[in-house]
Amino acid sequence: MDDVVVDVIADPGSGTAEVVDLVDGVTAAIGHAALSEHKRDELDGWSGVSGGAASTELGDEAVGVVARSGDRRRGLLGYAHLSVDSRRSQFAVELVVPGSTGELAAPVADRLLDAVEEQVAQRGGGLLRLWVALAGGSDDARAGDHGFAPERDLLQMRCPLPLPPDDAHDVPLVADGSVRLRSFRPGLDEDAWVVTNNRAFATHPEQGQWTKDMLVDREREPWFDPDGFLVLEAGGRLAGSCWTKVHDATVPRLGEIYVISVDPDFHGRGWGRALTRAGLDWLSGRGITVGMLYVDGANVAAVSLYGSMGFSVDHVDRAYVKHVAATGPRTAAEHATAE
Repeated sequence: MDDVVVDVIADPGSGTAEVVDLVDGVTAAIGHAALSEHKRDELDGWSGVSGGAASTELGDEAVGVVARSGDRRRGLLGYAHLSVDSRRSQFAVELVVPGSTGELAAPVADRLLDAVEEQVAQRGGGLLRLWVALAGGSDDARAGDHGFAPERDLLQMRCPLPLPPDDAHDVPLVADGSVRLRSFRPGLDEDAWVVTNNRAFATHPEQGQWTKDMLVDREREPWFDPDGFLVLEAGGRLAGSCWTKVHDATVPRLGEIYVISVDPDFHGRGWGRALTRAGLDWLSGRGITVGMLYVDGANVAAVSLYGSMGFSVDHVDRAYVKHVAATGPRTAAEHATAE
C-alpha cells in the first residue's frame, strides 16, 4: 500500500471537480449510482452544482477523503465520503473506487477506510456505518477485515410495467366521497406530508427523519414532478402517499417508487398496495417499462407484498457497522510514520 496516499479535503469549495468526475465515471461504468442520493447532494453542494445541498441533511458535517498514487501523477484512485452526525456520535461512509464493479478494491479501499476511521476517531469516535452498493462476498470479507459486521441489506427490486390486473388483491382507493387521490401541491402539502411520513417510518433509521427543508430541497431537483407525487386524503387528513421518481439516465429508464407511506391510523385497509399500484400505473403512463423500489431486506412483509405484485430482487446494497474509539489528532511525526 506504499504507492497509495490519502488526503482529506479540508476546503469543500475547492478540489472537488475531479471527485465529481470520478463519481460520474464510476456511476456510468457500473450502471448504479456510485454515491447514495444524500451523499451526492452533499458533494454537489460542495461543488456548487445546482440542486446540491452544501450541508448534511441528517448530520452536521461532511468530510471527503481522496486516494492518489504516491507520485501524484495519476488521477484519483478513489474517494470516500463521510457524513458526520456529532449529536448522535454516528458516522456514515461510502467509497468510490474505479474498476471495483461494486466490490471494495484493495489496496485503495483499505487506505480510504483507515483514513476515514482516523477522521471518526478524531471527532470523538462513535458508530461508523459503511454502505456498499452492489455488495458481494469480497465486500463482506474486506469489511470483516476492518472490524465491520453486517447490519442491514437494502434490496433493489424491479418489475415489468405495466402491471397486469389483479382483481383478487387490488383495493380501490376511492371507495366513497371521504377518500381522494390527488397530486401533491408544492407550498401547501409539505407540513402534512412530513408528519404522515415520519409517523409511518417512526422506527426507521433514515426514512423517519424527514424535515420540511429536506422536502423543499427535493422539490428543487430537476427530476421532481408533483404530478407523480400522489397523495391520499381520507377524512380531511393526509393518510398516505406514493412519491415517484423517473431515472432518465439509466438504461432502461427506471420508474422508482421513491417514498411510499401510510399513516399508522389507516393501516389494514390495503392502501399500501393500492398506492404502490397507483404510482406504478402513473409511471407506466409516462412510457416507463421497468418499475423499481428499495426495501429493507428484513421487512419480510413488504418484500412479500412487492413479490406478489411482480417485483424481484435486482441487487443488494449492504450496510456494515463498527464502533470506533476516540483518539486525539495525530502529530506530524505519527502521520509520517503511518505513511
